[in-house]
Amino acid sequence: MPRLLRNRNDHRTLLWSLGFFPSLPIVGFFYPRVAVWSLPLTLYLAFCAGVLTHYHNHRSVFHSRGLNQLYSVWLSIFYGFPVFSWIPTHNLNHHRYQNGPGDSTSTDKLRGRDNFLRLICYPTLSSRWQAPELKRYLLSLRSRRSPLYGWALAQCMVVPFAHITLLAVYVGAHGVTQGLLVYAAVMLIPALFAPWSMMVINYLQHIECDPSSPDNHSRNFVGRVQNWLVFDAGLHTVHHEYPGVHFSEYRALHDQRQHKIAPHLKQRNIIAFVIERYFLTQRTTEHPQLS
Repeated sequence: MPRLLRNRNDHRTLLWSLGFFPSLPIVGFFYPRVAVWSLPLTLYLAFCAGVLTHYHNHRSVFHSRGLNQLYSVWLSIFYGFPVFSWIPTHNLNHHRYQNGPGDSTSTDKLRGRDNFLRLICYPTLSSRWQAPELKRYLLSLRSRRSPLYGWALAQCMVVPFAHITLLAVYVGAHGVTQGLLVYAAVMLIPALFAPWSMMVINYLQHIECDPSSPDNHSRNFVGRVQNWLVFDAGLHTVHHEYPGVHFSEYRALHDQRQHKIAPHLKQRNIIAFVIERYFLTQRTTEHPQLS
C-alpha cells in the first residue's frame, strides 16, 4: 500500500487536525458547560489550525492532490477562512519581500511608535491590505479556468455552511441562549482568533527586523516546549530560508545557523516577550542597527 503522507511526522499533524480540532465542537453538543469553560484550550487549537494551514500551503501533507484539496476544505472550517488565501498573500508576496517594500503585510506600513494598540490593530489593517491580492488571485484562477478555482470556491462555501449548520444544531439541542453561547465558544471565537493570531505572530516575528539581512529578517521564539506545542512555528528565520522544508527539520536547521542571528532576535518565550516589550518597558525602537 503506498504511503499517504509525504512526511511520517505528519501523523501528529493529523492527530491535531482530524482528532483534536473537531473534538471540542463535539463536546459542545454533549456537554455544553464544559465547552464554554474549555475556551483557553479551544484558542490554543485555533492557533494550531492557523499554523497547520500555513504549513499545508507551503508543503502539502499528502501525496494525492485530491486528498490535499479535501484536507484544505477541512482545515478551512477550523481556520475560519479559505486556506487558499495564504497563497497570494503569503507564499507569493510575503516570502518574496520578507516584510520589506512590496510586502502587502509589511509592519512598516504602520506609522508611529510600536506599542500594544498597534499590535492588536495590525491584523485588521493587514486584512484590508491583503484583500486586493486575494481578489486578483481568484480572478486569475477563474480566467485561466484552473481546477483550483472550484476548490477555492468549495473552501469559501464550506466555512459559512459548517458554521450555520453547527449553530442550528446547538440551538436545536440546547435552546437559543445556551446554543448561541456554545457556538460562540467552540466555533465562532476560535474561527475569528485563528487568522487574527496568525497576523499577530507575523507582526511579532518581523517588527523592527531587517528584511535585507540574510540572518536578521525575522524574530525567533526558541523555547523547546512551546515550539513542540505549536509545531516549531517559533523558528521563523529558517522557515523563510527553507519554506518548503517540513517543520520537523526546523530545529536542526535553526541550531546550525542560530549563531549568525542577532541575540535580541532569539527570544525564549513569546508571552514573556509581549509582556516585557509592551507592558514593562518604555521604548521607541529596538536595536535599530542590525548587522
